[in-house]
Amino acid sequence: MTELEALKAIDDALAALLDVGARKRVLTWAWDKFLPNTAATPAAADAIGAKNAKPKRLAKKKGVAQSKAQPVSLVKDLNLKPKDATSFDTMVAEKAPQSLYERCTLAVYYLKNEISAPAVSASHVYTCFKHMRWKLPTDLGNTLSYTASQHGWLDTSDMQDLKITAIGENLVEHDLPRATKKKS
Repeated sequence: MTELEALKAIDDALAALLDVGARKRVLTWAWDKFLPNTAATPAAADAIGAKNAKPKRLAKKKGVAQSKAQPVSLVKDLNLKPKDATSFDTMVAEKAPQSLYERCTLAVYYLKNEISAPAVSASHVYTCFKHMRWKLPTDLGNTLSYTASQHGWLDTSDMQDLKITAIGENLVEHDLPRATKKKS
């Protein structure tokens, strides 16, 4: 295979991915796999003059819609203060999640393990964020996918039925709240 054929194959494969977040994950994976010992990211490598480090902008194909954040809405019948279980507010106060990814993981954990929701979607997590008045990510679905791919805390293979992984359960049950550093 020639370099030009490889570039064409990569362009075709990435153009077929409609989700911009998925494109980023694929490119990050490829960068890490084929250039694992480099300290620079693709953008940093380009900034210092590395040849062909920054991929060219993908051309729009006719009839292919650009990816947009999937719409989410409040789940109006979701009770986050049940009488027979710990409230979400109490769990948040106890676990004190700091990052966006910890918050997503805690929300899925709570919905699955505390109130036994049959299926947890991005809208359920959105409802938890709104309830706590946390700042929302621009694309919650992408944030959930990132949490799954980069941390392994969630299983997002079915976005209408998010699952907590064993690693995610360990985070919530054993690692949260994170130890705070004491000032000397």
